[in-house]
Order: sequence, then C-alpha cells, then structure tokens
Amino acid sequence: MKMAGLRIGDVAARAGLSAPTIRYYESVGLLAAVPRSAAGYRPYTDTTVEELRFIKKAQALGFSLDEIGEILKLSRAGETPCSHVLDLAKHHLAAVDERIRQLMRFRAILATEVQKWDGVKQPTCGGLCQIIVGADEDATAQAHVELHMQSRKLKDGKKKHEAAGRINTPRK
Repeated sequence: MKMAGLRIGDVAARAGLSAPTIRYYESVGLLAAVPRSAAGYRPYTDTTVEELRFIKKAQALGFSLDEIGEILKLSRAGETPCSHVLDLAKHHLAAVDERIRQLMRFRAILATEVQKWDGVKQPTCGGLCQIIVGADEDATAQAHVELHMQSRKLKDGKKKHEAAGRINTPRK
C-alpha cells in the first residue's frame, strides 16, 4: 500500500528519526526537497521513509553522509550501487583493522606501564605524579601520535556533516 501525504512527524516516527534530522537531510541534499502543499505541509511518501531507513542503516554500518549521498545518487540514477558500496565497505574494514592494530599496540604499552606502576613505585603526594613522569617516553609518545592521527582522520571525515549528535539521535 502506498503511503501518500505523510507529515514529517509521521515519517519521523516510521523511520525512527527526529523531524530536525529529516530537515537536515533535506538541507544537505540526502533527501529531495518536498514542496509544501497549499496548507503549508510537506506531503512525504513511502519512498522517503524507505530512504530514511536506508540512511540510518548505512550510518550504523559506518558510512558517512557523503558516501550515503553518493550511493543514493547512483540508485536514483537507475544504477546498481552495490559494487560501489562493497568498495567503500572494504575501505572501512581496512581502516577498522588498522585502528585495532593501533589500539593493540597502545594496550601493550599501557599494560607494560601499569605493570611497572603496580606496587613497584610509590606514588608521590607532592608535585607531579612520578608514575607518569617515569613512563617510557618514546613508547607513550609514539602510541599517542598513532592514536591521535587515526582519531583525527575519523573525526574529520564525519565532522563535516554530522551536527552535534542530532543526526544519529534516534527518536524516542
């Protein structure tokens, strides 16, 4: 059954998103702008609900809004975007694997430091904490650089389009 003339609140409830998120998706071009009716409402369709559910699932799988936009553009042009999606997913998987490797190196460094600290050194009460002062500077610096660089890449990729948590905030 084709749903016609749904209002934004109905679409939001069916898609599990907030009305501001839907408006945001329209403003960045993920959804086609819906012209207002004579009464001033935007009459959405079941296609909008399907696309919003798609966007939500794609985000949950780690796709950025830019990537989702590319996928939707291919679909709307009548092309099959699955090979493009697979390429993107493989790239994401490689990035996740690299992040796991970095975290494992960091974990090993931190575990070594914790082992050295645990009962071997007495913490000082005055001045700087000697536990941190005595940490292996080269190892901790390298681990920090690796984690910071990867974290920065991930944040920069998402920051452009995901405003203050309102994009992924599910409707309650």
